[in-house]
Amino acid sequence: MSVIGELLDSTKKVCSSSIFKRAAISPKLVMIGVLGIILLLVGGILETKSTDKSESVTPPQAVSAIPTTNKNYEDALEAKLANLLSQVNGAGTVAVNITLENGSAQEYAKNVTKESKTVAEKDTSGGVRTTVETKESTQVLLSKENGIDRPVIVREIKPAIKGVLVVAEGAENSIVKANLVRAIEAALGVPSYKITVLPQRK
Repeated sequence: MSVIGELLDSTKKVCSSSIFKRAAISPKLVMIGVLGIILLLVGGILETKSTDKSESVTPPQAVSAIPTTNKNYEDALEAKLANLLSQVNGAGTVAVNITLENGSAQEYAKNVTKESKTVAEKDTSGGVRTTVETKESTQVLLSKENGIDRPVIVREIKPAIKGVLVVAEGAENSIVKANLVRAIEAALGVPSYKITVLPQRK
C-alpha cells in the first residue's frame, strides 16, 4: 500500500504544476491513468502466480487400443492349465509354459463429435459452387477414481496364444499324451499343431 500512496503523492505534486493550471491535462484524467496502470501491474502479477499453481493433467493417448503388460495374464493362464491337466488320469505332475503372440490391449470409450457445414457461393456468371466442410474430433472419456482421471475402458483384448508346452510325468503313455492334447485344445481353443506334450525327465 505504501507504493500506491507514494504514486498518489507524486501525481498530486505533478497535478499542481503549471501543466494543469493551463488546463491542457485534467488532474482527474492523470489520476485515472495512474490507477489504470497500477491495476494492470497488479493484475499481471496475480495472473503469473495463478498460472504457476495450475495442475497439469496429461490426457491418455487417443488411440483405440493401447498395449498392456501380459505377464500376469500368462502366469494365471499357466497356473490354471497346470492345475487342470494334473487332474487328467495318469498325467502325474505337470509343468506348463504358454507363449503369447503379443501384449493385451485396452480399448477406450471415446466421444466423437462430427460437424458438417455446407457453403453455396454464386459467381457473377450465375454458376453455383458448393463446398462441404467436415470436422471430426475424438476425445477419450475419463472417469475420476480416487481423485485421479483414468480413461474409461470399453473392453480388454487378450493376446492370442502362440504355443503351449506341457511337460507331464505320465506323457510317456501315448493315451495320456493324447488326452492331455485334447484337454488343452478344449480348454484354450488352440489347434493341436501349437501344442507340444513331452514326458518329464526321471
